Amino acid sequence: MSKIIVIGHKNPDTDSIVSALGAAEYLRKVLGLDAEAYRAGEINNETKFVLEHIGVEVPPYLESASEDEAISLVDHNEVSQVAEGVDYSKVEYIFDHHKISLQTERPIFLRTEPIGSTASLIAKMFLEKGGEFSAKTAKLLLAGILSDTLNLTSPTATHEDAEISEKLNEIAKIDVFSFADEMFVAKSSLEGISIEDITTLDYKNFEMGGKKVGVGTWETTNPETVNEKKVEIAKVLEIKKEVDRLDYVFFMVADIIKQNSYLYMIGEEEKKLAEKVFKGKMADGIMFLEGVVSRKKQIIPPLTAELEK
Repeated sequence: MSKIIVIGHKNPDTDSIVSALGAAEYLRKVLGLDAEAYRAGEINNETKFVLEHIGVEVPPYLESASEDEAISLVDHNEVSQVAEGVDYSKVEYIFDHHKISLQTERPIFLRTEPIGSTASLIAKMFLEKGGEFSAKTAKLLLAGILSDTLNLTSPTATHEDAEISEKLNEIAKIDVFSFADEMFVAKSSLEGISIEDITTLDYKNFEMGGKKVGVGTWETTNPETVNEKKVEIAKVLEIKKEVDRLDYVFFMVADIIKQNSYLYMIGEEEKKLAEKVFKGKMADGIMFLEGVVSRKKQIIPPLTAELEK
């Protein structure tokens, strides 16, 4: 293969974008390979802020890969989350921190760990090899950690994420708390964001016990600005469920300040499942989930456990 395309999942978040950029640099500098970062969709306002603040261009959108290009996936491994222009059979590398749900026809390089972000993993790989990354890359990877772990307050955050963040900031030299606050303000901004964007910019489909389940997330410091649009959001979710032929669709608005979430449900199937799994307080098709902010750790595992019974 003459070139490696490094790309994150559909509906990319900050961790997905910065991990692609960091992994491409790792493959080039440490392994001596020809690698370039791409994106699988439009970036969100938080990611725009991060890239503009650090002075890094947005990775190009991948239309398709040529026959002589290999693929490196970052921040995902499920087929349903792979970019449309990617041939899954050409995947040579995967760097991730989610559950493993892949099957390959041949051996590939797979590095995954139960830590708070893929950015943490990429930084750890650099540090293990004694590789040197630029201040820009250190800032990018630090931003990925802060975003995915909600500045190390999420249940997904580990001691290792905190240790790696400190090592990165020895190079980045930024005021972490001020930077995180600015990131979260950008994350919460609805400027230029449509109702469909709110529900799908951070959205993933999952296979659970033979059922197809869609779960979208919107992280914000001000959930009221989203919840006041609940009628329009419900309509978008109904269309999403029909078009994607989903058995269940959910949407969570995560309050990253108070560390709570509002789980949207559009039908009786979703309500019955949510009442059985989460047992939260329900009002007007929205369930309040105290202490829940992580789709990966607090939403997907219990849903999977129930549907796979």
